[in-house]
Amino acid sequence: MDLMPINDIIVKNKYLRTNTNVDTLIESIENIGLISPLIINTQNKLIAGGRRYSALKQMGREEVPVIKVDEGELKEELISIDENLVRKNLTDLEFENCLRRGKEIYEKLNPDSKEEITIKDLSRPSKKKVSEDDLNEELSAAVEQAEIRTFVKETADKTGLSERAIKAAILRDRDSSNSVKTARLNGELGATQANELIKLPQDIQEEILPYIREKASNVVRDLVREVQTHGAQEAIEKVLAKDPLIADFKAIKNTTKRLNRSLIKVITENRFVEGKETEDALKELMSLKSSIDELVQFYEN
Repeated sequence: MDLMPINDIIVKNKYLRTNTNVDTLIESIENIGLISPLIINTQNKLIAGGRRYSALKQMGREEVPVIKVDEGELKEELISIDENLVRKNLTDLEFENCLRRGKEIYEKLNPDSKEEITIKDLSRPSKKKVSEDDLNEELSAAVEQAEIRTFVKETADKTGLSERAIKAAILRDRDSSNSVKTARLNGELGATQANELIKLPQDIQEEILPYIREKASNVVRDLVREVQTHGAQEAIEKVLAKDPLIADFKAIKNTTKRLNRSLIKVITENRFVEGKETEDALKELMSLKSSIDELVQFYEN
């Protein structure tokens, strides 16, 4: 570990968070000192420790402790990602992106650790009974796999997250369409809904997205199943049929048909009568005409 002028450190790293609130960190450094030094490379670029850098800068420190590494571009990027993954103030989308990119780099640096992640990894383990031979085969495969240190296993150890949760996060970043990611960023979808949507091609995700914004996860799951079975168009029509507003217009259409038939019958058969019932009916028709005019004007505008 060395000391170097803080102004000599180059802060150009997309993974660093140098614009977050560091008041608590400053208080900690003042009370117990700086536990972890900054990590820089041979070009004095900051690799890890963005919040510590910001805190020390705000404290007016002119010299700061650093550890200099010379690991190559990919390994240095992985170091930056690694620090981000154990942080608590990343958004879900940022965290998922770090996981996906981290896995890519880790497997380039460790080719034997390559692990294929598919949508099947989101499935819960089956509770059905298995034969003793099948069980032994699964145990042997599990033991063999356990000997290989993959990015997912390493990250699970560091973060405390389950391997399934990490795989799901990587899939969400890899397979979600841009609009789905934007909807999540805006709070219109959650991770659970996204887990269902990524079972579909990205273009289909875009097509059905307007119909499942802010919908419960079970609604999204049912729609995805409909799309997989019958196609997007038929699935969307079923969703619309269940929409309360669409149901209202269907009721209006059916009621209007019946009313029209009655009016035609009265007019064509010259069944005009006088009396209170006729007067009340005419009043209702005038009120109906006013509502119809207002509705037509709304849709014409």
